[in-house]
Amino acid sequence: MQSRQLTLRLALLGALPFAAFSVLLALGVRQIPWLGNVSELLSSYSLVIAVFMCGIHWGQYLQQNDQQFVNLFLVSNILTVLLWFAYLLIPVRLFLIFALIVFIAILLIDTRLLARSLITASYFKTRLIVTSVVGVFLLLAIYAI
Repeated sequence: MQSRQLTLRLALLGALPFAAFSVLLALGVRQIPWLGNVSELLSSYSLVIAVFMCGIHWGQYLQQNDQQFVNLFLVSNILTVLLWFAYLLIPVRLFLIFALIVFIAILLIDTRLLARSLITASYFKTRLIVTSVVGVFLLLAIYAI
């Protein structure tokens, strides 16, 4: 029980930069002294977290038997490269939309993993909560930019 609550708390702490940067953008704050442009900070953090989530799927793939419904190794690597290219090549607002789509796609993959008992219900619940929080704040930022 302690471990589940700690996992949720840490995951929500990871969502705090999404909340902070999105609220700042909604309030019209575009620069943070010594840190830089708020939308670029949000974009780079979104990239880091989305790639981290892809890495989790890669690890899950390596830990499973041949019962995978999708090659998580391949999908996680493709998403990682696409995220990186999108971060480098498209405007911030479009990148945040793309990152939101990737977060939703990763959650949909987790839904399938849960249905096959490859992840626990408590892990999925944490993912659902945190992805929902991140999604709401990304939508706020997309609207504010």
